[in-house]
Amino acid sequence: MRNLKDLTAFVEKEAASEGPAAQAALQAERARFRIARELAEARKAQGLTQHQLSERSGVPQSEISKIESGRANATELTLFKVVYAMGYSVRLEPLARNTPQRTVRPASSTGKRTVVK
Repeated sequence: MRNLKDLTAFVEKEAASEGPAAQAALQAERARFRIARELAEARKAQGLTQHQLSERSGVPQSEISKIESGRANATELTLFKVVYAMGYSVRLEPLARNTPQRTVRPASSTGKRTVVK
């Protein structure tokens, strides 16, 4: 592996070969790091220090630092405290799909299955 792109391709290939659970775990890790980056950006955009956010949220500054750097896996309660203290909310959104989902219909009387886009 010569660069990050090669490493990423390798990790994705490994996850694909290990199946859906490994792919879900990889996506979850990506989401965790994305959220950590977004939390840090939101805090900075509001002009808050980690100490000030700690006072607002009741979450220790050291824990906020670990969350923002990706070294901690925050519990839901901790995440909610930090997010709400900055005036944000948490909600579930459907994933954007690069390819349309396909449905396979059962075999017809001709014995052929039909794929519907």
